[in-house]
Amino acid sequence: MPDVAELDAPRSWQRRKSHRRGEILAAARACLEEVGQQGASVEMIGRRAGVSEATVYKYFGSKHELLGAVIEAWMVPVTEELRVDVEAASSIEARLFVMARRHLAEMRRNPRIHEVVYRELRWTDYRGSAFHRYNQAYAGIFRSVFDAAMKKGELSADLDVQLCRDLFYGGLEHLGQRTFFSGREIDLDEAARNYSRTVLLGWSAGPAVAPPDHAERIEAAVAMLERLVGARPASGEA
Repeated sequence: MPDVAELDAPRSWQRRKSHRRGEILAAARACLEEVGQQGASVEMIGRRAGVSEATVYKYFGSKHELLGAVIEAWMVPVTEELRVDVEAASSIEARLFVMARRHLAEMRRNPRIHEVVYRELRWTDYRGSAFHRYNQAYAGIFRSVFDAAMKKGELSADLDVQLCRDLFYGGLEHLGQRTFFSGREIDLDEAARNYSRTVLLGWSAGPAVAPPDHAERIEAAVAMLERLVGARPASGEA
């Protein structure tokens, strides 16, 4: 009579085979987090997953394709969760807070993969890459929020959306690098709230203030000179 283990062996093998793609992806991400893009070879990833290098190429045609799959597995759910939370917020301040908090939270949760993707892969054949596509979807949420807020009059109509987006996420990257990447902790709610309010102060629509004309500037300069002259001690005084 066959041993029970022998009967279960084929089914165990099938289960392992069906999970192999996910195991390779997990191994690739772990290697990226440990040694970065340049250090994570296909051979190293295969060893980490318990398969041969040839098996890795069977599931992913190239290292580039494998890295794209790792980025997709990371960024797609993050982007979808962000979209849901942003749509649930009603004001521009609330939406900026959601975007800031989620970005900071993701940096704290996955600092190494974030660093690898945004520092290494961000500048390696970016145009047309997998990261380019998924990053566009992520950044597109910011643009939709801004467009809606400008139409409602919550933000100045003459803002450069792309520049504002770069400033917004660039500041968050800097904040994350000097905290999470340095082993420091911050209160996510407080940091995101202060950050979103600070940037919003410079972007909000307000009453138009006409710049002073030349005559006004000259009058102001003369008045300042008069005050300075009046403040000087008279000749002979010390």
